[in-house]
Amino acid sequence: MCGISGIVALGGNPIEPTEIEAQANTLIHRGPNQGGVFVSPRRDCGLGIRRLSIIDVAGGRQPLTSEDGSVVLVYNGETYNHRSLRAQLEALGHRPRTHSDGEVVLHGYEAWGAAGILQQMRGMFAFALWDETRRRLVLARDRFGIKPLYTARHNGRLYFASEIKAILARPELPRRVNLAALQALFTVGFVPGPATLFEGIFKLPPAHFLVAEAGSVRQERYWALTFAEQSGLSEAVAVEQFLALLRDSVRLRLMSEVPLGTLLSGGLDSGALTALVQTQLPRRLKTVSIGFDQPGYDESPRALELARFIGTEHQPVTFTARDFDDYPTVMRALEEPQCSATAVPIYRLYQACRQVGLTVVLTGEGADELLGGYHWHQGDALARRLLLLPGWLRRLAAASLPMSAAARRVLARGEREPARRFQHWLEIPGGEFGSALFTAGVTAELAAAGPNPLLASWPARLAELQTTSPLHQMLGLEAQTRMVDFINFEVDKLSMAHSIEARVPYLDHKLWEFCATLPPQFKLKGRVEKYLLRQASRGLLPEATRRRKKLGLAAPYAAWLATERLPDWAEAALSPGALRQAGLFNPETVLRLRRAHRAGQPNLGPLLMGVLSTQVWHELFGQ
Repeated sequence: MCGISGIVALGGNPIEPTEIEAQANTLIHRGPNQGGVFVSPRRDCGLGIRRLSIIDVAGGRQPLTSEDGSVVLVYNGETYNHRSLRAQLEALGHRPRTHSDGEVVLHGYEAWGAAGILQQMRGMFAFALWDETRRRLVLARDRFGIKPLYTARHNGRLYFASEIKAILARPELPRRVNLAALQALFTVGFVPGPATLFEGIFKLPPAHFLVAEAGSVRQERYWALTFAEQSGLSEAVAVEQFLALLRDSVRLRLMSEVPLGTLLSGGLDSGALTALVQTQLPRRLKTVSIGFDQPGYDESPRALELARFIGTEHQPVTFTARDFDDYPTVMRALEEPQCSATAVPIYRLYQACRQVGLTVVLTGEGADELLGGYHWHQGDALARRLLLLPGWLRRLAAASLPMSAAARRVLARGEREPARRFQHWLEIPGGEFGSALFTAGVTAELAAAGPNPLLASWPARLAELQTTSPLHQMLGLEAQTRMVDFINFEVDKLSMAHSIEARVPYLDHKLWEFCATLPPQFKLKGRVEKYLLRQASRGLLPEATRRRKKLGLAAPYAAWLATERLPDWAEAALSPGALRQAGLFNPETVLRLRRAHRAGQPNLGPLLMGVLSTQVWHELFGQ
């Protein structure tokens, strides 16, 4: 795993090696083992790399070059099927000089073009490739956005990097707040792509590649998930094929020349993954889990019990309220605010992985998005039955029946369009505080801009999924939005903050393509979520684990925010002076919000956490 960066001149000033070095130096945590810089002979392209050595530790130095030196690559990620691709390329006459999995991208580009090699790659990656003959830059990102890649255009140049801080290494780039992204953040809890909270800095969308040549820039999509159910496939056959694909996905992700382990929460996803890893390793596996000193959040006893069952060498770590003091450090790694604080225990978890000597960690993210594991998938199935009721009766049911606050919101509003209803499930409740949260200037700008473009585009994404199944529509949309910009975003930033490579077997595209052919009831069967995985785990896991409802990782930040006085750094960030300096939030509204939250008014924690997160972000990255 690595950090990549670079600049291409679209008509601007020639590139100096020192500029690329300055970018790469901000990414040392992503690649502490080796660094390199390339600047093209005409100084119209520069590439930088910081390498975390995993495969071909001794010989896989970057940048990588083709036989004649005309194609140069910096690569972040893993190509899990590189051996089979290498064999195909050698049969065509190519002669790779290293055993690096990234080098197949160079020769694959020469043999099949950018789209051709991308369509054959199985893995997680982001890369930058310079073709000197054509004076062409190609940037690409994996199908599910597991690896990040940011771009910005300024004064006739295109900047790109694995992290925003590398782009901001150039002091001339502006640091203005993207107000549409800010509004979206306080709607769904994260910044949806392709935007970032920095105006003018964008995420390259997953499953896309970008080509810059002859002074122009274009983007193309090379893969899309579609749902097409197979007729007549029995449940038994589906379970057998699912398990075979998952087992193969795990096998591919075990390639490593450095210490490897797994995260083990005690739940179904990480348990099944860890059990499959242990069956394929000749040694005892190292596992790491995080527990909490608040019982309602703590799964550590279950993790320990499961580790004993599987037979792993287990290392637990406990999260306490004092760990929230890491938040500014965590925000420096994230580079974007969120309306939650799950990032802090995740940061602590990967820190523990590093402390026990791991460099590669397999983790269970992606199973919930693949198989309908979140509470809103069940909730939406129940709510849809009531959407046809008359409005007054629907609102009465929402007000009187036992259900979550999110379910009440969805049912009362009665939205039938799936993408908008999904936004309602994710929505950050604000009530009287939400409408008055932003300053008058920010509110006026947002009103003048009209509907939020980042969220208004969600309904259009459903058409390409080619399904009328409400569950599949939600899963497909979720895979393009929240999974990329919240789940995968956190995993990458917080693992790489500790020079850990996190691998996600549930996000293998072959596994997703198979599951897209299955009927929705194989995923969510009544109230049983992730049904297929539960069936496939028979014999791998204890029955109690296999049948247990999902708890999920959460951080007890609402209770922490309700304390009479927060740590000095948080009080300073929320002070009227700091709020006025940032110019985003109304200080009087924030004061009332804090008082109401301390008084026990429900569901205000995410809104207040979003304010604190944004204020810390502004202090770290704003001008």
